[in-house]
Amino acid sequence: MKKPAPPLGETRLPSGQALLIIVLVMSVALTIGLAVISRSITDIRISSQEEESARVFSAAEAGIEQALKLGDVPPGGVVVGGITATVTKSDLGGETEFVFPNQIEIGDTQTVWLVRHDDVTGEMLQTPFYTAASLNVCWEITTPTETALEVSIFYKDVSGNYKIARGAYDAYAVRRGSNSFADVDAGTCADLGRKKTLVWADFNIYPNPPTSDIILFLRLKPLYNINNPIKIGVVGLGGSGGTLPSQGACFESTATLTTSGITRRVRQCQFHKSPPAVFDYVLFSGGDLSK
Repeated sequence: MKKPAPPLGETRLPSGQALLIIVLVMSVALTIGLAVISRSITDIRISSQEEESARVFSAAEAGIEQALKLGDVPPGGVVVGGITATVTKSDLGGETEFVFPNQIEIGDTQTVWLVRHDDVTGEMLQTPFYTAASLNVCWEITTPTETALEVSIFYKDVSGNYKIARGAYDAYAVRRGSNSFADVDAGTCADLGRKKTLVWADFNIYPNPPTSDIILFLRLKPLYNINNPIKIGVVGLGGSGGTLPSQGACFESTATLTTSGITRRVRQCQFHKSPPAVFDYVLFSGGDLSK
């Protein structure tokens, strides 16, 4: 028996096609819904991880701050919001060679200590430590402008008077004609391109303790090559009296959230305190200036 024809102007789909269309529509709607849900879950998870990461990082920073405040490793670590930061300490220097970890801006001054500091108080110990007859200072070759180096040597003579001796060194021969700097030495040191060997006797400083002068520290100042920071370092002679003392310490704080396994590390280096560079060019006395 034939099915009745649809009314005029009406198209009737076969029941199989209508069901297929319904399934397709439901599939698309389900896919969109699952995508929205998945995106929401992902966003929540990312937000949660960012929040946990920030908490862990804050704990690691707290560990560094406490270590810098104490000048040593905080006993038992530092606990912030239930997260424990463990701090480790490593010395800067203490070997024959020392290169500053960061590049030095032109005109800035860096201090290289040649005497020890008290491990607890951080006080400078004015007793001989580096007692070799000379020391190499090293700096990078730069282009197009060659960098020169000014060296200030702070020492205490045998009579207890504090004094400064200075030298300035430039590899650029044309410029030496006007600035009267001394030439650099041949060779390299500390994997840097320029070298100058400072011989204490050339500055009327005599390093052999305990009856002669005590070299306290050097100030190293790069010149001329504006907007081009460089690496600077020193190399001792090694052997007896030829090893550099500690220049400070680096602290590394590690914090971990055990529930998620998120770990954050913060590292900060702290050099021994030294007077601001402006005081290199003013009157300095170890005693009473009124006398």
